[in-house]
Amino acid sequence: MIHFRTQNGFSLVSAIFLLIVLASLGAYMVTIGSTNRATSTAALQGARAYQAARSGIDWSVFQLNPPILQVDARPACDNDIDGATVALTAPGLNGFTVTTTCNWTGYSEKGSDNVTVYTLGSTATSGGNYGDPDFVQRRITATISPP
Repeated sequence: MIHFRTQNGFSLVSAIFLLIVLASLGAYMVTIGSTNRATSTAALQGARAYQAARSGIDWSVFQLNPPILQVDARPACDNDIDGATVALTAPGLNGFTVTTTCNWTGYSEKGSDNVTVYTLGSTATSGGNYGDPDFVQRRITATISPP
């Protein structure tokens, strides 16, 4: 009888190597997935903050609108607009706080009536303080001049 020596253990080394490679790929995929989710969430919150700031500008224009229609009465920005802070509760914007600013300047143009130019600002914030992981803030400035 002839006995041949068989090699044992080689398949164990290749199986451990494959397990390490597959575990590394799995960990990489989880990292990519969580980074993608965080990026998407930040982009969505940024878009919501922009819309919240736009609503602050629209609200400021609405507050100025009735006096603007009266040509003789050009109001200064009062405390109702300048420094107003509103916590939004609308769906999609819930949790945002909007702070508005208002400045005006009167000009006298040659051959025409006095012109009033309003500079409106709106800052929308959500998520606590700067540096927090869920903090988001957008600021918009608009300049309007009534006819």
